Amino acid sequence: MTYRLALLMFFSFLVAGLLQFLPVSESLSIWVPQWLPLVVAYWALVLDDRFKLLLPCFVGLCLDVMNGTVLGQHALALLLLSFIVLKNAKKLRRAGRIQQIVEIGLLILCYQFILSVIQGVIGLQLVNWTYFASSLSSALIWPWISIVLDDRCQRFVKLKEE
Repeated sequence: MTYRLALLMFFSFLVAGLLQFLPVSESLSIWVPQWLPLVVAYWALVLDDRFKLLLPCFVGLCLDVMNGTVLGQHALALLLLSFIVLKNAKKLRRAGRIQQIVEIGLLILCYQFILSVIQGVIGLQLVNWTYFASSLSSALIWPWISIVLDDRCQRFVKLKEE
């Protein structure tokens, strides 16, 4: 992995982390996209064989610390999300935009389901349907994330040459 690619990945995770914790009104907070899982899914999809599963664990632990949640729950959920994306990367890359939107939306829904199961097991809050509303907004924002990051990759990194 080149220095430019690592720098681009770092900044994409930094921006996603800032967007994840951007203050919004309580009525809009259920619709905030899952920015960090979307960026993790993007890099797993693009890097395929070069993507290391240690990265989603680290991002998940950082997310746990920033949220103040049980240490490891986001790491586990992001690890499973990355694993599924890596296993289906070729199929996802060949899919059209609409199919990618649906599949990424379902993956984010699975991510949130894993988090809700972990919260239920440890005796925290039970979630209602509004908890999963952000998977819809995440699916709808996916094309723009992939277009912006693809453009940045083509301009600064040239993934095909590595």
